[in-house]
Amino acid sequence: MEKGFLHIVPTAFDLLALFICIGALVCRLYVLPPIGRVSDSSVSEILRTRLWHLIVAAVAMLTISSVAELFMRVMEMSGRPLSEIFFVMPVVILRTHYGNLWLIRPAALVALWIGWWVGRKRLDSRAIPVFMLGAGVVIAITRSASGHAADMGDLALPELMDCLHLLSGSIWGGGLIVLSTIALPTAIRQPDRGGAVVTDMARRFSKLAGITLGIVAITATYNAWLEVRSLHALWETPYGQLVIVKVMLLLTLVVLGASNRYISVLLLQHLSGRHLSGRKSLHINPFQHKPELVHVARWFMHKVWAESVIIILVLICTALLLHKTPARHLSHIGHNMGKSGMEEKRSHIE
Repeated sequence: MEKGFLHIVPTAFDLLALFICIGALVCRLYVLPPIGRVSDSSVSEILRTRLWHLIVAAVAMLTISSVAELFMRVMEMSGRPLSEIFFVMPVVILRTHYGNLWLIRPAALVALWIGWWVGRKRLDSRAIPVFMLGAGVVIAITRSASGHAADMGDLALPELMDCLHLLSGSIWGGGLIVLSTIALPTAIRQPDRGGAVVTDMARRFSKLAGITLGIVAITATYNAWLEVRSLHALWETPYGQLVIVKVMLLLTLVVLGASNRYISVLLLQHLSGRHLSGRKSLHINPFQHKPELVHVARWFMHKVWAESVIIILVLICTALLLHKTPARHLSHIGHNMGKSGMEEKRSHIE
């Protein structure tokens, strides 16, 4: 149990870092208010500075987790303890599919570090975040190409769907984490324009979340069907049971997201005197009296914070799934469903 836990921690840590990195870069490009708007320029500058600090923390987390995951994979594939893996690490890196893919990661990480270093003095640049986002996408591709979806072959539909699921989830989930930890608390503390900035960011992110949520739902359904294949396996295998837990968490997220989109965001629009183009405002007010804009903004932030907590639980479930044998292998491994997917690969190598 302890060994399995040690293997799962680097994966969960790596997923969280990737989510924050991609989510922060997308928020920088689309969700944060434009710096050219005179009335919001001071708030925009503060938001960009703090977001850039979060991005460097995420890149540092990705660097650490990339090395930690390599160590754990070498231990799993070789069956050797940590003290002995350095002798077999060159073989794993140079002669295995996982190792060849992992070699792409350092190049992408270097690109992220360079982009951050150059961009710290050019916070108004859009080209630098786009460049860094491309490097983050490369890391996401290598993760999908070394997971369960890659069993069907490189660049096959399962791998592409898994990568699309990871990227859309990173934009949605990572964006929620960025909003709850940096963007919304920073904007609300601004005395003059805080409420209006929260309204604008909520409107932009709501639109983005609607698109990415649709992609997440489609790809998640496809991935679940591919890896489980039957209702029997869904209920009676550890992998299927984890899928159920993940689906329940995602449904909770959908409910909270719908509450924000159709109540909180529209109420913010109404109180700030702005309306979504082409859409009638819903006259929904959960308060007995007309609330202040800042109170609704805080209410919105608290719900986004709750969504962020659920996103972290979803990432833990995902890390567990990545270290479980998919339920579709039930007929090949009989009742021995406790063995992880990496242990199965190791037995084939041996």
